[in-house]
Amino acid sequence: MANDQTLYSRYELVLSSIQEQLISLGRAKDSVTLLAVSKTHPASAMQELIGAATAHGKAVVFGENYVQEFKHKHSELPSGVDCHLIGHLQRNKARDAVRLFSVIESVDSAELLAALQKEASREGKLQQIFLQVNVSQDPAKRGCMPNDLPSLIEQELPRASNIRLCGLMTITALYENPEDARPDFRTLRTLRDEILASQSLCQIIGESSLGLSMGMSSDYGIAIEEGATVVRVGSAIFGSRQ
Repeated sequence: MANDQTLYSRYELVLSSIQEQLISLGRAKDSVTLLAVSKTHPASAMQELIGAATAHGKAVVFGENYVQEFKHKHSELPSGVDCHLIGHLQRNKARDAVRLFSVIESVDSAELLAALQKEASREGKLQQIFLQVNVSQDPAKRGCMPNDLPSLIEQELPRASNIRLCGLMTITALYENPEDARPDFRTLRTLRDEILASQSLCQIIGESSLGLSMGMSSDYGIAIEEGATVVRVGSAIFGSRQ
């Protein structure tokens, strides 16, 4: 990537490539949310991107991996900044997560769901979440096992009146060839479709559709082909981690 590209031009390049792909697939241009993954990058870089995007009439949605890191950066950012938590969340950080993030994408257990319900109720907030699924069944990755997903929804969501399930998320195994991630993306889509085909589960989630958060800088194009509605792009926008 050319060194003389601005942060906004890199963001715009990714956004344009997503929109062109969506048009070619016959999907609406706004049917995928781009998360600009800002982990390890300073608040000043986020401010720069917000300012440039606002000047062009666009709103940036960020993705952060660590509650404490974003908590430190949050005070330097404009109020109302939209950020998803995409990294592993410990239950003892549930209160801060509910206060800081519009969407928590890394919910992977009944215990964490209960902790988020408690804190969302305390805050008087309807907390949006994704359930993280380890579709690769990779021991190095987080997420509930695919077979455990229906019971997590059926048994735990009815107790969580302050939680809104917006979709499913996965972080695949680290593949050398991005194309190798396609079966994992397809598996997540199939899991979503099975949930939506279940009348009992649909009654619990109360939604006619569920999003799919999958795909990163190296493979987001493949993820979009397989139905992604959220893609998480860091290095293609911000460059290498700091």
